[in-house]
Amino acid sequence: MTDTGNSTKDIFQARESGVIGHDRILDFLQTAVDKDRLAHAYLLVGPEHVGKTTLARIFARHLLGHGGHLDTHPDFFLIRRECDAKSGKPHQAIVIGQVRALCEKLAMGAFMGGWKVCIIAEAEALNQEAANALLKTLEEPHPKTLLLLVATSAENVMPTIRSRCQVISFGRVAASRIRDALRERGVNEPEAQLFSRLADGCPGRAFRFVEDAETLEDMRKMRRRILGLHRQDTAERWRALDGLLPNRATFIETAARAGQVMDLMAELLRDTLLIGQGRRDDVVHVDVRDEVEAWGRELGTDRVLSALESLETARSRVRSNVGPRAVLEHLALALPL
Repeated sequence: MTDTGNSTKDIFQARESGVIGHDRILDFLQTAVDKDRLAHAYLLVGPEHVGKTTLARIFARHLLGHGGHLDTHPDFFLIRRECDAKSGKPHQAIVIGQVRALCEKLAMGAFMGGWKVCIIAEAEALNQEAANALLKTLEEPHPKTLLLLVATSAENVMPTIRSRCQVISFGRVAASRIRDALRERGVNEPEAQLFSRLADGCPGRAFRFVEDAETLEDMRKMRRRILGLHRQDTAERWRALDGLLPNRATFIETAARAGQVMDLMAELLRDTLLIGQGRRDDVVHVDVRDEVEAWGRELGTDRVLSALESLETARSRVRSNVGPRAVLEHLALALPL
């Protein structure tokens, strides 16, 4: 690999520039740079708000030797779903026209004579035609070109794309690391303690709770509905779950919201198991721990485990492009709550 113009130490000032945790990934990329083994394409996968895009942008900025705003660099490209001109809402997918325009730019020499870097956000949103248009670039990349694809799960990305990338999995970050980062940014101790736990290993989620009171209240509203499902009949359950989904949204947006509902339900169910094992200090939802404990006693371990199995089946159906509303309706019928 040609020298990027940055020392390895300089490249990974990322440790002090917004990346919380993920030392293993930083070390892996650092070694790839040092040994001239940087792949031409990486697929970064992990939960929402865990830090995938933050790390990708910081790595891109340092690889390009750019100290300013990344989006102003002529050799940096960001591909994501475009928004409708009238409604302002994101389109259903990343389409072929976007990818063709990108590939044309990547086939040219770098404007600044160094690297070209592209981040493809929501790589699972590439439709079939767009994915096919990207294959040649992935198979025959232009020298000194790096593609960083970001997704919540490798399974959600088309196999033809996934197989041509090196997959990097982002694990959840320890609550103590998130708490310390919140403190460093001036968050008071009680909120730092609470939000670091409610984040469930995803630093970006903790910061959203700090910065946006509506996000926190939305989670709490969703949580109240889930904790009340066992007192409702099937029709009431369905109405409660359906009411959490957005109206007139794209498939991807509705699927993402359904995923949030199921993830939160899984967190609460896992908390009941932790409490049952005497691990009260390890639960995510510490602010409603007594309520979760009572919920777990009412359900019993067998029903909790069965509910977790139903959730995994529901997630698999959403990944297979079954309609999210239909999935949640079936889940309302299947949950042994």
